[in-house]
Parts: sequence; C-alpha cells; structure tokens
Amino acid sequence: MLLENNYYRIIDRHSDGMSAVYRIAFLPGCDVYRGHFPGRPVCPGVCNIGMIKECAMMLTGKRLWISTIKQCRLTAVATPAVCPEVDVAVSVSPTDGGFTVTATITDTEKTYMEYKGDMIV
Repeated sequence: MLLENNYYRIIDRHSDGMSAVYRIAFLPGCDVYRGHFPGRPVCPGVCNIGMIKECAMMLTGKRLWISTIKQCRLTAVATPAVCPEVDVAVSVSPTDGGFTVTATITDTEKTYMEYKGDMIV
C-alpha cells in the first residue's frame, strides 16, 4: 500500500537535481493512528521510513525497494497533533542497481528521523 494520500499528503516540493524537500501533512484520520495509539496517536517509524522511500521514488522516477538500512535514528516522537506538518529532505546518489538515499524528517524545532540506506530498482 502506498502511504501517500493515506498516511500523509504532499503540500509542497522543492527539488534540485538529486535532492528534494517535500512538505508533508500527516493525515490524522488514517487507520494507522487508531492502532498506534488510540487517543494518543504517534507516527510509527516504519511508516516514516515508507514515506522516505516514496519520496525517493518520486525524486528518481523509479520504483524502489529498500535493500539496506545503514542508519535510522529516531530522534524525537512525531505525532499528527504536535507536528501536523514536517519537511522530508531526501538526497539520492546512484549506485550499481539503485541509489544511496539520505533523508531527514524535520520541522522548525526538531529532527524526528535521520535515515541513510540503499534502495534498489
């Protein structure tokens, strides 16, 4: 399942060749939040990784699969109530058969995730 328009929607995008910043709005009515956690919804790390992957696919124009996660640091808890909008900054560099992807999820006050890994086509 693609998370775009289910878990989040893109409000804005600025790209510069092999990097882009996507302004994302979390969709608090998403079923994910009913199970994670009812009454106190939290953005699951796995969904944020999926969101980074989808942003990398939009940037490259290719269908990608995560092959290796080299670093995934959750540095703060994101919630649709506290941070309804975030920036997903994604940079890609070509490798044999795919891309190395570096990304952060931030708002004006916090960094929520730092990510680096390889994705294959």
